[in-house]
Amino acid sequence: MKLGLIGMPLGHSWSPSIHGWLIHEDYSLIPLEKEELGPFLSSKNFDGLNVTIPYKQDVIPYLDEIEEGAKKIGAINCIVNRSGKLIGYNTDYEGFRDMLVVHGVPVNGSKVAVLGTGGASKAVVEAIISLGGNPVSVSRNAKAGSITYETLLETQDEYEVLVNATPVGMAPDVDRTPVELSQFTKLKYVIDIIANPLCTKLCFEAKRFGIPYLGGFEMLVRQAIAADRYFLGRDMDMQLCEPCMNALLEERRNIVLIGMPTCGKSTISALLGEITGRHVVEMDQEIVERIGMPIADWFALHGEASFRKMEMETAEAHSTGTGEIISCGGGVIKTEATMEALSRNGIVVWIDRDLDKLYSTSDRPLASNNDQLKTLYEQRRPLYRMYSDIIVENNGTVEDCIRTIMDKTGLKEKKL
Repeated sequence: MKLGLIGMPLGHSWSPSIHGWLIHEDYSLIPLEKEELGPFLSSKNFDGLNVTIPYKQDVIPYLDEIEEGAKKIGAINCIVNRSGKLIGYNTDYEGFRDMLVVHGVPVNGSKVAVLGTGGASKAVVEAIISLGGNPVSVSRNAKAGSITYETLLETQDEYEVLVNATPVGMAPDVDRTPVELSQFTKLKYVIDIIANPLCTKLCFEAKRFGIPYLGGFEMLVRQAIAADRYFLGRDMDMQLCEPCMNALLEERRNIVLIGMPTCGKSTISALLGEITGRHVVEMDQEIVERIGMPIADWFALHGEASFRKMEMETAEAHSTGTGEIISCGGGVIKTEATMEALSRNGIVVWIDRDLDKLYSTSDRPLASNNDQLKTLYEQRRPLYRMYSDIIVENNGTVEDCIRTIMDKTGLKEKKL
């Protein structure tokens, strides 16, 4: 079968990996400029397509038939070529709706701010309505059927759920957010339908503020299963979603270990690397190799701020999803931007070890004696908790700790 994704830009899309895992068919990325869209669709040289930004509405004039649900939504993200007849569907609706249901997102009876008015937002709005929610579309410019961002902020306390259905924050422009969550006071849930990166800056802000959140990767997998149903012309088992997600995340998502000095991060990361065959990154060691001296000496000569800047740069260099195990220095949580970079395509694991099992060392500039260590412990625990996705205690054996990490993150032993 000739299957693929059309849009512009496409970047490092998950779609080929997802469809390859689900139906074992070749799947191509097909970036199209606007003037190329019409000729490509008219050629009909494909069996099935997924459609992403900015063409979910632009493809409509080229279709011979539109499924009723997609016609109501007014946007297409799936096209099937049936003997030369192009039929349009919308599987974003199903993917988003099912994700909300599975995670128990409190939509029913809630006022939901939906950022954006493009094709993706239309599916989101219909899904929210189907679940008993009250969606309000938000646009940069005043237009019928939506409010402006200024109006949203003026009425922010009316909203319990916020959904980003814009491309703001998508790779490579990962440093942007469509809104500042600090301006909202009543949010119970934040959803960003962007799948690359796995954790957008908006999601990271939600984590910092303790607001439950969802990224767009699960929605992407769920809509892909629904699309494959149309491509193949047969039922697909929606129970495939979780194993598909786990398989792809296990391959590409980084495992980021944070925790106090002497909590065992280096030992654990080295053993995890041996067991899983993954590349291990020791952030402090990379920095030592870069500066050519012990970190304590650098602190004495240049101060902590200079070191934290290099730490942030090192985190950025390892912020893409390449399946690394990253062992961080104890103070990595002191810089928000560093943790945002590490969280972007990584699951953050806090190795929590009791104070009486930690010890001070002379080569650690901020924990060279027991009094300093105790102070650091009390200061940093709230930050470790805030930034972590998973908490694993390391008060027993290292083997128990490693087994727990592998169970909670889905890490697998390397194949011999």
